[in-house]
Amino acid sequence: MKAHHTAPRRPIISVLRLASALVICGSLLAAGAGAVAPGQGGPPLVQSRGNTVESRAEAARAAGRLDEAAALYRQALATRPRWAEGLWALGTIAYEQDRFAECRGVFSRLVAVQPKVAAVWALRGLCEFRLGSNRKAREQLDRAVALGLPASEELGRAVRFHQSLLLTQRGEFDLAIEPLREILQFRPSSPELDLACGLVLLRRPLLPASIPEADRHLVRQAGEAYCAHLARHPEQALPRFEALVQEHPRERYLHYGRGLALAQQGSADALDQYRKEIELFPDDVLARVELAFGLLARGRETEAIAPAEEAARLAPGLFVTHLVLGRALAGTGRLERGIRELEEAAALQPRIPAIQLALARAYAQAGRQPEADRARAAFQSLESARRGAPTPNAP
Repeated sequence: MKAHHTAPRRPIISVLRLASALVICGSLLAAGAGAVAPGQGGPPLVQSRGNTVESRAEAARAAGRLDEAAALYRQALATRPRWAEGLWALGTIAYEQDRFAECRGVFSRLVAVQPKVAAVWALRGLCEFRLGSNRKAREQLDRAVALGLPASEELGRAVRFHQSLLLTQRGEFDLAIEPLREILQFRPSSPELDLACGLVLLRRPLLPASIPEADRHLVRQAGEAYCAHLARHPEQALPRFEALVQEHPRERYLHYGRGLALAQQGSADALDQYRKEIELFPDDVLARVELAFGLLARGRETEAIAPAEEAARLAPGLFVTHLVLGRALAGTGRLERGIRELEEAAALQPRIPAIQLALARAYAQAGRQPEADRARAAFQSLESARRGAPTPNAP
């Protein structure tokens, strides 16, 4: 059954902090910059123009008279249709007042004027999300991140949160993890993040508002534990997972989660938790994948092949099964087949840095240096994009 598209009205942040956002983004719009940079200020959005429509619009906005401000911005834009700061102000007012169709229209005009400003794509994507246009929302939020909108900024975290929600709703749980991890680098968890993390861990393709009431407590508890894991706080994650396992000993993915927390502490007991998950759920893929990765980390490549083979058989469309199997095969010298598995992983998800790095190493081991160089360059480019840093020169 298709999940009902309802989301918290303002997840994580109030995206619109007009007093600061308009000043910051106004100077960036004027400059055509790519993203909101930390601490970047600049001149006020509208310089003093005397008793002009623009100055009256800004005065009304500053005083919180948003309906009046919106009307004045529309009047000014009728004669200055490409006025970027005015479009930004009108669009953000529409977003704050839940007029999402108008918001989308205004930001559609603004991206035509300033196509390289990440914040513009971000707000356009958030408007699409509110209207239930999930495919367009995802495209535009992805564009904002690709233009360099950092997770250290509030708007950047809101974008990543919505990216994760959309990926989760589509059942793309593995891809939904990284946006949550990036958010948790810069801020503590919250009830909204806990629910999002819980849905990812428990593999439930829902938006938080669509969680059945009977499951909400479990999802929140699981999310608290998994958020702590993603934030790299195993000392917090482990006791939470242990309590969950005691309360729900046969709930799927909880032994797996406990294994993740143990592995983060470097404990070999993680492997037993993965085996327990497989014992309870013989069709489990994730526990087999993590079991194989855990064995690889301990130099036990030959042992890793069996769980990796079974994971790839159970989930041939999941890139990570081919990644772990390719690494295990390459680690035992079975390079030809190992490279084929890694190439399959790359075909399924070409933008995963770990796949390109594994390919680079396997190609080099096989003496295929030009291909190794291309894979390493792809890895460096993807890592730079993920971190928002300039791409280093390829070797």
